[in-house]
Amino acid sequence: MLRRIVLVLFPLAAMAVPITVTVNDPHGLAVPGATVQVLERGSARVLATATTDETGSTLIDSPFPSIVRVRADGFEEAVRPLLEAPGGPIAFRLIPAVVQTSIEVVVSEPAAFEAAAVSTAREIDRGVARTVFDAVDQLLPSVYVTRRGVMGYGIATNGTGGVTIRGIGGSPNTGVLIVIDGRPDMQGLMGHPLPDFYSLSNAENIRVIEGPASVLYGSNAMGGAIEIIPARPQSGFHTRLASSLGSFYTGQHRLAHGAQFEKFFYTLHAGLDHTSGDRPSSRYRSKDLSLGAGYQLADAWRASLQGRYGHFHVEDPGPITAPLANSYARVGRGGFSLNLDNAYSRTWGYARLFSSHGRHIITDGFRSVDSDTGLRIMQSVTPAPRIVLDLGADAATYGGRARNVKTALDYGEHHVTTAAGFSRLQYVASPRLRLNAGLRIENNSVFGAIFVPEFGATLRLAKGYTLGSMVGKGFRNPTIRELYLFPAPNPLLKPETMWNYQVSFRAEPSRAFQSSVTAYYADLSNMIVTLGRYPNLALRNAGRALNRGVELEARWKPVSRFQWVNSYAYLRSTNLAPFVPAHKWNTALNIDAGKAFLHLGATTVGERWANTAKTAKLDGYSNVTMKCTVPAGSGRSLFFMVDNLLDRSYQVVSGYPMPGINAAGGFTLEF
Repeated sequence: MLRRIVLVLFPLAAMAVPITVTVNDPHGLAVPGATVQVLERGSARVLATATTDETGSTLIDSPFPSIVRVRADGFEEAVRPLLEAPGGPIAFRLIPAVVQTSIEVVVSEPAAFEAAAVSTAREIDRGVARTVFDAVDQLLPSVYVTRRGVMGYGIATNGTGGVTIRGIGGSPNTGVLIVIDGRPDMQGLMGHPLPDFYSLSNAENIRVIEGPASVLYGSNAMGGAIEIIPARPQSGFHTRLASSLGSFYTGQHRLAHGAQFEKFFYTLHAGLDHTSGDRPSSRYRSKDLSLGAGYQLADAWRASLQGRYGHFHVEDPGPITAPLANSYARVGRGGFSLNLDNAYSRTWGYARLFSSHGRHIITDGFRSVDSDTGLRIMQSVTPAPRIVLDLGADAATYGGRARNVKTALDYGEHHVTTAAGFSRLQYVASPRLRLNAGLRIENNSVFGAIFVPEFGATLRLAKGYTLGSMVGKGFRNPTIRELYLFPAPNPLLKPETMWNYQVSFRAEPSRAFQSSVTAYYADLSNMIVTLGRYPNLALRNAGRALNRGVELEARWKPVSRFQWVNSYAYLRSTNLAPFVPAHKWNTALNIDAGKAFLHLGATTVGERWANTAKTAKLDGYSNVTMKCTVPAGSGRSLFFMVDNLLDRSYQVVSGYPMPGINAAGGFTLEF
């Protein structure tokens, strides 16, 4: 995490001038009690804080240039840069927040530590995460990600990077959807994401939806969704360069550059990762590049185009009982997204035309090319006071062709088309009660139509105390691999379904303490399972499970330079999948010592089944991490981080011991 130390406080305060900020909802009604903050540009240090009165207005001192941030219960956060003193009041019109169990994760916000008492955002830069999946695994107890080494998840046999939310994900992962800037992202033939492509080089925020998100996104969001929001440039030119090197010749190098002009902006993000691995034949290297440009067509309309490409080579050392040599996978993927965004006072939304293509080469002879092309449109309107209506539609065609060059087996070419319409209604019944309902109707070229509803309510018991509940359906369509490829293709398979019921209680008795507890009950049916013994295998909709669990979190910040976060998840399942823990505890201690910032984190995981037959178990483990960041001048910082600080021996998946204590150091430059 990059921090800047303001040495000249009194001259800065003398330059500040009072400004008036007004905050309204989409209907133009005042929003009293909203928190207004003035942030220093570049460092995001909180310079001043105020609260709106009954008229939705407040007076606050601000230097220029600066950033104004507004937060209010029940609304999305709003941020606006100020380059010079405004000629009158600054008006904010807030967008209502969706009633849903979700966690906001900030990738890099240099001085968000000052605002932690009024935000539930987690910051990735503080910890030792190397990828998006690493980050959510270290920060959220309900999420668990499998891995097999210091870097590189891999694919195919022995591949890791399987992500589960509340025990739902599958192997490979087709039960948790990855969403990038509003569009689903997955491999067209296999239906799973490719975790080695989700670098932090072009991620500004990450939002994790715990529980079904199928009303919004359809198939594969049965267990939840991980939304990756790309970085957007601020006014002027901005460049950020970060580089690190450590044990096993493990390095990460990231470049982020962008510029925002009056009507035009552009972005460039690049990343390079590499390691020699902690075991023989476990090398990994990857590179990614994304380019974007946009233009403000009118006050309410913006068009943009984003292109991306990535390539990785990953080696599989095999389990220690049967080591492998020269076992590898090479994957290249690219694509684009053409975007149109609008924002009026009473309606806002977007359209995304997207396409992604990939080529996969695996050492066992498997070769494939795949694609996923689609269109997604979503618009929110406020037809009456206290009502927000979301209307959307999406359509996609995905698939590809595959063969094995060693066995001369041709799997053929296959494609599936889906189209859906969806809607969500939010109703503010009273200042304390909010209700929501949603429905998705989707038609699939293979499975026909499916109806997916959800219902929810949030009750504000008192200031700082909220009770919420939700009932929702999720589903997952069989993938092309399960239908037509291997290990025992069955074109008669039907979608998996799940009904999820949950209740949440959140308490913030003071700015120094926040806590929450969530209890859920998930009923999964029609699960696809493999029956029989090789070579007489069969895929059938014969599985079922009941998942019940509790999630707890507490965040304590008694003073401005100290924060302690604890979170715990308990899962009880009638059919617990291999490698999924019943118990997981995350804790993090953040200390701002002025001349340095120290992060200590730990993850404790309970026992897990080691195989699908459930005849053996993996021991539980604890992994402690540390990161120290030291400012080295304006826009510069040095950092040092250690993984497995206690040098524990443990395995996340069977036969792949994780590396012992390992470290890395690096620097960050911003200008």
